Amino acid sequence: MNLHKRKVGESPLCPICSLKPESVSHAIWSCGALMDVWSMSSKRIQKLRILEGSFKDILAPIIDYLSPLEIIEFVVIAKAIWHRRNTWLFEQQFHPPSQVSKLVQAKMASIKLWLENGIKQIKVQEPKNNRWITPPLDVFKANWDAAIDKGNLRLGIGVIVRNPEGSVMASLCLLMDLIPDPLLGEAVAAQRTSSFCAELGLQHIVLEGDSLSVVKAIQHKKG
Repeated sequence: MNLHKRKVGESPLCPICSLKPESVSHAIWSCGALMDVWSMSSKRIQKLRILEGSFKDILAPIIDYLSPLEIIEFVVIAKAIWHRRNTWLFEQQFHPPSQVSKLVQAKMASIKLWLENGIKQIKVQEPKNNRWITPPLDVFKANWDAAIDKGNLRLGIGVIVRNPEGSVMASLCLLMDLIPDPLLGEAVAAQRTSSFCAELGLQHIVLEGDSLSVVKAIQHKKG
């Protein structure tokens, strides 16, 4: 839709359903061709009834309603849908909903394994007064940050892991294609930070990020 406004694309219509303009929210959430994919998600995601608005408008209540693991599932499905759209548009290959669902299930199983077996104790918090505060003994602290490149539709993630003495034990720099939404970017960065710590074999960690919305969403537990 934006390419059409800039006189680059021939049509603003969705390349999959060809019925409505392809906004971000339509391409990932409200397109009729996506219903079979979302219907294979967890029940609480299926029950969401958000139909209109920008993707940011859609994402905000989702973060309030879903659990942290369900938010991760939502992000994994959204990413799989976006890849399916690009595969169809650029390679003329269309993956059926069952194939997309299998990819999502495999990714979620991997994430759950990291969270259940790789990390025994995890705490998520905001930094205080922009100062690095020493974590408890035998606990590592991972600080993350995310940067959005709207022009190139990219997300940059930076992670640094320190021990209680403040020495840097590991770091991660990652550049990935993503919808340029700051809140979604911070959520993906937080998820990648936790998986990075699990890959390092760390069992007791503190995750520290400067996005209050994401930190509160992760800290919030229902039931």
